[in-house]
Amino acid sequence: MWRNKVQLLFVAMIIFLASCKTTEKLSKSSVSNITDARLRNQLIDNELEYKKLYLKKVQFNFNDGSQRKSFKGSFVIEKDSQIVVSIFPLMGIELVRVRLTPDDVIIIDKHNKVVTYTNYEYFNRRYGLSLNYYAVQSILTNAVFLYPVEVDNYEGLKKYKHYIEKDHYAFKALKDNRFDRIVGRGKDDVIQHEMFIYPDVFRIFKMNIKDLVKNQSIKIDYSNFINFGSSLFPEQINFVATQEENTFEVGLKINYLEIDDGGSLYFKIPSAYKTKVL
Repeated sequence: MWRNKVQLLFVAMIIFLASCKTTEKLSKSSVSNITDARLRNQLIDNELEYKKLYLKKVQFNFNDGSQRKSFKGSFVIEKDSQIVVSIFPLMGIELVRVRLTPDDVIIIDKHNKVVTYTNYEYFNRRYGLSLNYYAVQSILTNAVFLYPVEVDNYEGLKKYKHYIEKDHYAFKALKDNRFDRIVGRGKDDVIQHEMFIYPDVFRIFKMNIKDLVKNQSIKIDYSNFINFGSSLFPEQINFVATQEENTFEVGLKINYLEIDDGGSLYFKIPSAYKTKVL
């Protein structure tokens, strides 16, 4: 009996240590010459591999220009299928539960007992965000996505051209000189999408989107890459979208990460709640 307890304790310690984060701060370093195809393949090959991803004990910071709030919560991502978001106040029980699928978004407001049914077009109308489910999934998992969104990100990436900077790589939808010429001629029907990549691990550390059609910019920063067990992942994700005078900002600080384990996808809509469609 005593031996069994020791073995169980030992196994529990291994599981705990595997889920903990260890610091491995990345920095930009010297880069070597590379082709578009090789950089593209390295970027794809070094994405996080998972079927289910659990981001737990996440610190949310939210600001839409009219209100600024902080929460704690979690994300459970079932790849290419659904994302379940749970939001808590800094102290207390779950207040909001959200499910995103490729087709729709459902928000359960437990405090006000309201269920809201909406889709990604609503966020486009309200915040100017032309993002679909797969783009949101990619943002949360530090993966490639294209803008405007495309069905096949990897195939679409073949149209991008890369640059070799002093200490990092970059993929851009338009060459800098072409973008500058178009803007210089007063054109307002162009979109520039840029991805900046660490040379040693081929992971994206920043994205910039300049959408002159909608007079919008989006900036995504990934910082403090850390080993969660054996998986390298950014501890901090900051997303800022600006359209004319309006700003939408979300900051995420990720404390724990579990791959193919943990996290509940349970999502039940209470029948007594009021419903709203946006």
